Amino acid sequence: AAKGYPPREPRELPPTPSAMLHAGSRRGPVRAALAMCVGSSALGSGALNERSVETAHSFTGRMCAASRLEETRRPDSLFSDPLAYTLAGKEGRAQPMGGWIMVPRTRFGDDFLRDHYTRGARQLVLLGAGFDARAFRMSGLPELRVYEVDQKTTFEVKEPLLTGESLAVASRAAVATEFTRPGEWAAALLASGFDPAVPTTNERTATRSVSSRLLL
Repeated sequence: AAKGYPPREPRELPPTPSAMLHAGSRRGPVRAALAMCVGSSALGSGALNERSVETAHSFTGRMCAASRLEETRRPDSLFSDPLAYTLAGKEGRAQPMGGWIMVPRTRFGDDFLRDHYTRGARQLVLLGAGFDARAFRMSGLPELRVYEVDQKTTFEVKEPLLTGESLAVASRAAVATEFTRPGEWAAALLASGFDPAVPTTNERTATRSVSSRLLL
């Protein structure tokens, strides 16, 4: 185990989203991906008692929430996410993302954010935010403004689940966009109130090419 992290029991790795898409290409990629995760019988009309996401990309966000739920339930958990059960939903809880991926990534992201907050960062941009709940679960960041950027289907499912929940930060904006259309998400981010002049950190370094001012 890495220094500072308790040893983890090995688990069978879940299929990647790309593998799920390839396996079901003849049946429609999104439906095939969901069928492999929650069972094809669960996709019938009225089979689920809650709304499901419409893309494989968004579905991975529910898988990640389920992994955070598993970690939260551990007596030696590295973080706590009280909203993980709700945000994962039935479809996510049926197929958690591998803890070996999500646990260290989530804890690293939490520590990274706190460190940069102490150094002046007052905005957090979560690109491909999925069902992240940092705006609700991370205390001690009272001046932080959180911008969650993701597909429309993610927020159509996520926002009703957060009704009545109290923010732990100054503000949170849900920015619905489509990453496949160049420039669209950056424009939507600016329109939501993001200030390029304010020190900012983000979770997804793969998007650095958009604006050097987005990262510390």
